[in-house]
This record gives sequence, C-alpha cells and structure tokens, in this order.
Amino acid sequence: MELGESFGRYVIDRRLGEGSAAVVHLAHDENGQPVALKILRPNLAADENFRRRFLREARTASQVSHPNLIPILDHGEVDGRTFLALAYAVGGSVGAAIERSGRLDMEGTLAIVAGVAAGLDALHEAGIMHRDVKPSNVLLFDDGRPMLTDFGLAKGRMYTALTGMGRLVGSLAYLAPERIAGGEATVSSDIYALGCLAYECLAGEPPFPAASLFQVAFAHLQHEPRLLTDVRADVGPAIGVTVAQALSKQPADRPPTAGAFAARLRTAVDMSATAAGQGGTR
Repeated sequence: MELGESFGRYVIDRRLGEGSAAVVHLAHDENGQPVALKILRPNLAADENFRRRFLREARTASQVSHPNLIPILDHGEVDGRTFLALAYAVGGSVGAAIERSGRLDMEGTLAIVAGVAAGLDALHEAGIMHRDVKPSNVLLFDDGRPMLTDFGLAKGRMYTALTGMGRLVGSLAYLAPERIAGGEATVSSDIYALGCLAYECLAGEPPFPAASLFQVAFAHLQHEPRLLTDVRADVGPAIGVTVAQALSKQPADRPPTAGAFAARLRTAVDMSATAAGQGGTR
C-alpha cells in the first residue's frame, strides 16, 4: 500500500516492516491516532487456517490485558483483506535496537526481560503459551516499557490447533529443545525463549548463530551456547549462570516461571556489580 492510501477508516503513512504472513504499516485513524496496521498478505487471505491464526492475535489480546502485552485496538476485514490495528510503538522492536547497537546495556536488558516476563506470566496464568518470544516480537514504547506482541502462534486450552501434525511453529533460533524434538509448548519452553532473548540482548546475537537451520536445531538439542562471560567483560559469572539456567536442555532445570527468571537475573546483576565494586576498592 502507498503513502496516503485509505484502508477502511485508516490512512497509510509508511511501511514499518513485513513478515511471511503480513505487512505492517504506520497509519492513522480519522482522529489522527497513530496505529500499527498489520494486514494479512493477499495470497494468504483465502486460506482459512492463516486467517483464523491471524485473528487469534486479537482474541488473545482481548482475553489477557496487561501493561506488557500489546493492546489490539481494532480488527476485521476491508475489501476481503484481514487486518489488526495495534498500538504503535515509537521505539520500534528490541530486535531493531540490537541491530542498531550491537548489544544492549545491562539495565536496559533487565528492564526488557522483566517486562516480557511479567507479560508472559499473565499469559501463562490464563493457560496461554506464546510460542514465539523473540526480539522482533518485543516492542518498546516511548516510556521505555517493553510490550510483547504477535500472539498469532499462541496456544492454550481454549484454542484449536491450527498447524499440521508434526509441523514446528515458532522461530527456530529461540525454540526450546523439547519443542524441536516434537514436544508440546509449555511454560518452560516460553522461558527458554526468554532466556534466548536475554542472551541476544547481552551478546548481540542469539545463543546459536549457526549458518543453517539444521545446525541451529542440532545446537539447541546438543550444544551449549558460548559463555556470556567470554562475550563481554561486564557480564559477571552469576549473570552467565542465570541465563544458562534458562537455556537448560531439560525443562525441569529452568526457572519455574518467567518472573522467577527475571528476579534471578536482577539478583545476579546486583551481585556482579557488588563484586566489581569490591574488586575496585582493593
């Protein structure tokens, strides 16, 4: 769609980005309110499976309201094209921030992890697994608040499976080993993805930045990521251990909740700062 083109009650301002299923535009409504307008690609609009998955995002957002979950302002169809109108995040995504900076500072990472964890806990308490936690699905608002978005792959007790038997859903770089092996999405698999997010914020790359999908999948199953302490000097051992716990191959070895992981990471950062201060006074 072009600048100035109308789409229902919205006017297109510019393209923000695109994925395999949808294109996202910055637009404004008749009152001038900016929105992120997410429009399903025309070639997928006739596919009932894709359309239902797309609109699932709106249903999930309406069921669980939380300051760290992106609100869906509107949804429907215009001339046969399915859309969602989301709150517009001026700060863009965490993924874009990592691309700009290479890696994020410690306090910024803590704020992102804590916010996403709070949103995940709210989803999990409602029996919903996100299944696609990754930097590009965390948006930063002008008050610095991170908000988790893209619930198109969310799964819970109230949902009918919309994917074929044996088909992986989610982004492989952040997929827990048990899911690669064919297991169901759980609270623990979302926590693993959150651990991958924390790792990428600090390291500037995902835990397993392999060249091929096969190599990435095999690494999740069999390898350990590069130690964060080897990646950057300001990451103390306690921080590295805490992130590594979230990336444990066995779900039972990970923190029990997303919030517990965020709290442990905060404690580890404080411990590292204290240790660094004591070392500097000797």
